[in-house]
Amino acid sequence: MMNCLYKFHRKPSHSNLKELPGVSIIKPLTGIDTNLYENLKTFFNLQYPRYEILFCVQEHDNELIDMIERLREEYSDVDSKLFIGSQKLLSGDKLLKNGTMDIKNPKIYNMLPAYEKAQYPYILISDSGLMMHEHTLYDMVMCMTDNVGLVHQMPFTCDRKGFAASVEKVYFGTQHARMYMTINLIGINCVTGMSCLIRKECIDRVGGLRAFGHYIAEDYYIAYEVAKQGWKLRVASAPAQQNSGEYSVSTWIDRMIRWCKLRMRLSPLAYLEPLQECFSSAILAGIVTNYLFEWNALVVAACHILIWFILDYLMLRITQGGALPFSKFEFAIAWLVREFSSFYIYFKAFTGSSTVKWRGKEYRLGSGTRAEELSPLSLPPPAPSLLVESSSLSSISSSSSSSNSTLPVAGPHLLSSSSLSSTKQSSQLV
Repeated sequence: MMNCLYKFHRKPSHSNLKELPGVSIIKPLTGIDTNLYENLKTFFNLQYPRYEILFCVQEHDNELIDMIERLREEYSDVDSKLFIGSQKLLSGDKLLKNGTMDIKNPKIYNMLPAYEKAQYPYILISDSGLMMHEHTLYDMVMCMTDNVGLVHQMPFTCDRKGFAASVEKVYFGTQHARMYMTINLIGINCVTGMSCLIRKECIDRVGGLRAFGHYIAEDYYIAYEVAKQGWKLRVASAPAQQNSGEYSVSTWIDRMIRWCKLRMRLSPLAYLEPLQECFSSAILAGIVTNYLFEWNALVVAACHILIWFILDYLMLRITQGGALPFSKFEFAIAWLVREFSSFYIYFKAFTGSSTVKWRGKEYRLGSGTRAEELSPLSLPPPAPSLLVESSSLSSISSSSSSSNSTLPVAGPHLLSSSSLSSTKQSSQLV
């Protein structure tokens, strides 16, 4: 608890903004939800001197591309690029021989073109369902001291309406926060990859992002390789703000089952997780104290649950950093749903098949979350690609021989923010 108090919501120390390194923000996108526009908008309003936003769209989704275009046109002063299509031909046939086509992780596959074009020494991998406060990037960079190679945010949620949102907030602000901070405190790899700031050199040393393409839990292995090189992993003081527009209790349960299956493949200790839940540990405490001291097992279990409940409420308030969006009664109901549903989640993960559904595809998990795709990744056919880097509309229309106009390249389509106003039809984007 004290560790959580120390870590969360600290104000970052001030630094000379001109000396801060640049950051390349990679945003892999798949589909649209009701909050996506507002989530992406927050990344254009970050209070940080040098950064670029690299949007990655795997398939040609006109509605999604139009949304990104509107944002880039509205914030034309922010350096941003849009990548559409696969990595298949980015560096020619050489990549095919190096195993790019064998990549199973769709998130890695989607991010590869942006990663290769990233111009700054720090990479921020940020999931599409996140919003970011204006000072969060600055805070994360300030955590990247000389001996730190990766800064990650503890998952949390924004304030949203509905009971499902309350259950999610209770889970991420209690059980998940407690274990996340405790495991980090004792130095065990607990990185969740929804928001990670990484030194690009650390990934380059092992062959780039494609080195992690065989695993569904790519975040774990990225952190493992960074630590293996002698760098430290650090938690940012600001939690990651999940703000998906589509959520329900059943969707959350399916997600927790998938996460549990991944942990089972990473460590056999995951099979002991049910023992650290409130009600199971209360039963054990009652049995043990009754055997050792002849205390009333029911009284011990009841006191255990009450104390646990109070500490969880305090933990959630600390993680929230302010008032909760629901009453204490609503917290109690959401807390009970979370606690009792955990046993169903463990049961389904332990007894179910080794397959998981993720990003619209189904995978069979092998050892260490090595994935075998049951529904092969559909690759878009090769198409003419453009790299547009002009600084103004006039430079595009003036002459095709200009060094800053359009350059034919093989690979995914890339569109810079500076040329956005001249390329309005999304169906013509790479």
